[in-house]
Amino acid sequence: MFKSKENRYIARGVKEQVPKETQLYCWQLIDKKVEEAEINLDYLQIFELNPDNQRQAIEVIHRQEEPFFIDYHTYTIKGKMLDFQIKKLWVIDDRSHQTMLLPEDY
Repeated sequence: MFKSKENRYIARGVKEQVPKETQLYCWQLIDKKVEEAEINLDYLQIFELNPDNQRQAIEVIHRQEEPFFIDYHTYTIKGKMLDFQIKKLWVIDDRSHQTMLLPEDY
């Protein structure tokens, strides 16, 4: 799963509510995991997002269910920290395309 970087899409909720920088960061984490080739990626990648306003950063927890893994990342927001409301993103690979969406959009 997630071998191709083509045919990647975002749902409307992601486009409207998730900063582009955060979207790109999540795609980069998937690509990095594929390149490391230490684990097969499941069709569903889960990103939990926890803003840290004091450090102007977002803690990103990247995980999957089968086979299980969990990685912790932190990235700094460039510029002003927005009122960040999104707590979770999903990325689904159905072999023909990959879609980033909010759980409530599923």
